[in-house]
Amino acid sequence: MSLKDELIKKAETQLEEWEKQADSLKAKAKAKEAEAENEKASADIQQSTSDALRSVEEKISDGRKKLDDLKQSGEDNIDSVRERLSDLIGPDNKR
Repeated sequence: MSLKDELIKKAETQLEEWEKQADSLKAKAKAKEAEAENEKASADIQQSTSDALRSVEEKISDGRKKLDDLKQSGEDNIDSVRERLSDLIGPDNKR
């Protein structure tokens, strides 16, 4: 084998190795990109869940205050308390 042939073979071998490295790096980059997208989606889901939870917790807090008002109210003003509680107990809960 001539020197030229040896150099061509070495160059081709090196290029093939670099191409494998490049393919490997591309695959890793693609995996990292997918992971980042999943993390972003996960963060979006967490934010949405957090917002929903905050909303429900506010309703619970408001409902507890209204329940305390109901417990402390007298029978004589129960109708006005019932109106304020309509979102908690519903408008049709009359005796």
